Amino acid sequence: MIRSILFLLAAAFVAIINIPECIYWHFRSKTDKAGAYDKASRICRRWIGPIQRLGGVDLTKRGEENLVTDRPALYVGNHQGDMDILLIMHEFGELYSIIAKIETKKIPVVSHWMANVDCIFMDRGNPRQTLECIKKAQELLENGRSVVVFPEGTRSKGPDMNEFKSGALRCALKAKVPVVPFVIDGTYNVFETQRYLKKAHVDLSILPPVEPEEYAGMKTHELSAMLQQKIQDELYRLRAENGNVIPEEEKKTWNAPQNS
Repeated sequence: MIRSILFLLAAAFVAIINIPECIYWHFRSKTDKAGAYDKASRICRRWIGPIQRLGGVDLTKRGEENLVTDRPALYVGNHQGDMDILLIMHEFGELYSIIAKIETKKIPVVSHWMANVDCIFMDRGNPRQTLECIKKAQELLENGRSVVVFPEGTRSKGPDMNEFKSGALRCALKAKVPVVPFVIDGTYNVFETQRYLKKAHVDLSILPPVEPEEYAGMKTHELSAMLQQKIQDELYRLRAENGNVIPEEEKKTWNAPQNS
């Protein structure tokens, strides 16, 4: 409980002291998008790491060499908890456009900084708006910006993944960019398993990129199933590394639907 109070106080402090800059760059971004992007990057580097640690994240990161830095890429990962977006914004080195739930847009200050790096706010209950968001992600990729998506559509709030919504991968097929799977394990223990923050070990593993020629000819649901299996296998590997070995007969296999 004390950790939760300190976290909220720290988050409020950061939000308040950055309000003037946020207002300034909110208007300046219309004529200086690069400047707004750079400022948002520096703000994140400065504050998100300490807040993340205060929130309870004890992080082990692997595969940083798999980040694609010379061209745009679509980053695809599982989604366990509220800490995931903060984790990605801080640990991927460069800020990427994140497809986030529309409720995030209601968070004061944070939503404005996210808008400055072209984050996309998706209304999962509105199919037409969802399609517009995927199209926007495709445009960003084609214009040289990397994008992060959580194809489950919502937090699993536990160790098991929900089935990926394959439509989220359509932007990669259209833009023909590398797809980088990443795996997060443990963030649900920070907050989702109880209604207060507690310290928990979290693994972040960035897997090798899947190049366009590797998925050429695939349909969207086939690419989705392949990526989800890669992420699932890495989850099992990480858990085995941490002493939680899953029997082979209990392991989940993700297959593309045969009738799609």
